[in-house]
Amino acid sequence: MNHVIEKAIVITGSQSELARRIGVGQSTVSKWLNGAEISSRYITAISAATEGQISQAEILSSLERPDATNPNVSAA
Repeated sequence: MNHVIEKAIVITGSQSELARRIGVGQSTVSKWLNGAEISSRYITAISAATEGQISQAEILSSLERPDATNPNVSAA
């Protein structure tokens, strides 16, 4: 699970609202939440959707180091 996306969902109120603010479908947000790769073109949009409460660096960090967002996942 991507805990940064989970945090973005909490901030915006729902997966559907986060998706609306970014311009993607709710199913895309669900996939991101469950660990799917996030295209770099959405990094700025995710940060903007949370009104800067989640930084671009925080999003990138969650993608580069899954162990940083979920201590139960180890990097292979």
